[in-house]
Amino acid sequence: MSTSILGKGPIFVSGADGEKASAIVEQILHFPQKYHYLAAQTVYAGVPDASTARAKQVEALGAELVAFDIFNDHARAVSALQKVTKLCLVIDPLSHRINRSNAYDYGKKFIDAAKEANIQHIIFLTPFSPLDPVSPPVTPSAEISMLNLNEPQTFRSQFMLIESYLRSQFDSRCTTILRYPGILHQHLVVFRKYIMEHNAFPVPHRYLENTVETSNMLDIARAVACIAHSPVSRHGNQAYKVTGPQLLTLQELSTRVLIGLRRDVAVNTMDMPTLKQILCDSIGNEEHVVFLLEMWGLQQKLHGRRFEVTRDLEALTGQSGKTLNEFFEDDSVFASFMSANPCPFVA
Repeated sequence: MSTSILGKGPIFVSGADGEKASAIVEQILHFPQKYHYLAAQTVYAGVPDASTARAKQVEALGAELVAFDIFNDHARAVSALQKVTKLCLVIDPLSHRINRSNAYDYGKKFIDAAKEANIQHIIFLTPFSPLDPVSPPVTPSAEISMLNLNEPQTFRSQFMLIESYLRSQFDSRCTTILRYPGILHQHLVVFRKYIMEHNAFPVPHRYLENTVETSNMLDIARAVACIAHSPVSRHGNQAYKVTGPQLLTLQELSTRVLIGLRRDVAVNTMDMPTLKQILCDSIGNEEHVVFLLEMWGLQQKLHGRRFEVTRDLEALTGQSGKTLNEFFEDDSVFASFMSANPCPFVA
């Protein structure tokens, strides 16, 4: 029986010139070297421009570059996806191509192309989970009906619409949802400049007791690689949530960061406009700031937001993920906070 019949075969990763997608490409390529019982699969890295330095780095890992503009070249997208069995649909709001007005269109165009190309399995990554204001939990489509889409678009609404559209176009047995909620450890680097100048961590005064979930880029990439190398039947019709092994309040989070950076614990509380301006000064892109605040649950009041530590990562990979303390034990992480140069961060 062929690998394609088994639901295993060539894999396409969208947005492969982004931090997260390139990490996913690297892990998918690395898994057969680490686990010798796995057959190596061809990995196609989807990029808008194959000449960029990041695209060349991904190609050097062993991926085959496929360059096209998903917004304007449907035929090229279909042709690229006809070569593969699985699509890892990665949408990076921290790229310069994605914003609140086109995120849904980006996802929809990839889903439409995948359907025409007869893709067997779509792995969709999303930073957002459905709210749970009532019992039983609402479905993504039910939540969308509660959103007032006449208001300014949010990244949350865009991702939930993409998820709903995916479910409407593909049999659920052909889809896997991978959620990576809350604050990503790497996002904390955006506070590097403020911490260095003020020797304190900035937090909004009204949210100190908010509990946040954490996830780590490498953990996300490993989880995707595990799903991508498995038969469709193993992970189809599943929704996983990748979280680290701990829950922290914003107060606890800021304390752990400063201890990890070997600084005295000091927290500067402020209103949301001030915090947003600090982020804007650090990042220089208001759309990116909006996305980070949404991920952290600070951009709008989300009644009934769920907080839970799952064992999904452990079930997928046999490991429970990094704690925040362990994250700062990495010398390269410490150096990234201390560097005088701007640091990259991931979606």
